[in-house]
Amino acid sequence: MLYFNPLYTFCKSRIGAFSADTKLMLRLKCDCERCNLIIQSDKDNVEIRYLMNKRNGYFEQEVQLNVGLYWYYFETNDGKKIGLGGDYKGMFTDNPHKFQLTVYSKDYSVPKWLKGGIIYQIFPDRFYKSGNLGVLGEDKVLHENWNDTPIYKPNRLGKVMNNDFFGGNLQGITEKLDYLESLGVSAIYLNPIFEAYSNHRYDTGNYMNIDPLLGTEEDFKNLIAKAEKKGIKIILDGVFNHTGDDSIYFNKYGKYDTLGAYQSAKSPYKSWYKFIRYPNVYESWWGIQTLPALEKTSPEYINYISGIDGVIEHYTKLVIGGWRLDVVDELPAKFVRELRNAVKCN
Repeated sequence: MLYFNPLYTFCKSRIGAFSADTKLMLRLKCDCERCNLIIQSDKDNVEIRYLMNKRNGYFEQEVQLNVGLYWYYFETNDGKKIGLGGDYKGMFTDNPHKFQLTVYSKDYSVPKWLKGGIIYQIFPDRFYKSGNLGVLGEDKVLHENWNDTPIYKPNRLGKVMNNDFFGGNLQGITEKLDYLESLGVSAIYLNPIFEAYSNHRYDTGNYMNIDPLLGTEEDFKNLIAKAEKKGIKIILDGVFNHTGDDSIYFNKYGKYDTLGAYQSAKSPYKSWYKFIRYPNVYESWWGIQTLPALEKTSPEYINYISGIDGVIEHYTKLVIGGWRLDVVDELPAKFVRELRNAVKCN
């Protein structure tokens, strides 16, 4: 017999993340003579092995960990391993998927408005459109019918362009604040709103500009102010692992009047990117060529995002509620620390 459920406080005394001053009790039931708890630090992969105590038919072990991310599994005296099963419960397996522990500083705090709140995610282009539409831009298609099927198939060159739009905008979101308030929403998480070529806008063209099709910075300020009156915070999507190739920074197609990294080795943005054979062979995010990967250790790039008058300061000073970081696990710790400091200082 085996039973371990990390969502049951008898098996794991704290559900979710816990602070470093907290003692955690882990318990499982298993038909074996002895059972070990193995905890691995994500930082250095060092494993700590505990011989668990057997009490009242259960194996148990109390631990207290330093701040960090950890992975754990169990192992019986006859070599059987116990890892994460498909229903989140423990299961016997030769190659266990490990359970996770997240330990934060006891001094760490989160905004009071976030605790117990309801976050509503909005993909701006498809939420609601209102008023005059902004600038569509070159090589882009606007659907006249809101109920059209998006263009999702590759074109004749085999590329999915993501260049068709329905016209959802910031004014439309503002107009629907009463509706969102009626749902009990306490925060709106917006998918990217920065200037970009595509409808999903994860291919940032200019971090410092609101996409013209969504509206202006004044429209964004108006949304923030009216949402605040209803107790609703605005959370922005920070996409900092890559930009678009069609951007003021990379400028592969020469659409911008800047000297992009693709155009010249003397570009002020050259150090931001990882070129293998300049300029045509470069690292891209997950192999997607339209998303050139950023060098997140570049001092110039870090300063642009988190320094004085940087991206974080610019939008945080507009009194947004906070930031959601896209694929944060791929951002170096130094980059995240600098970004967090910039948020806290503003």
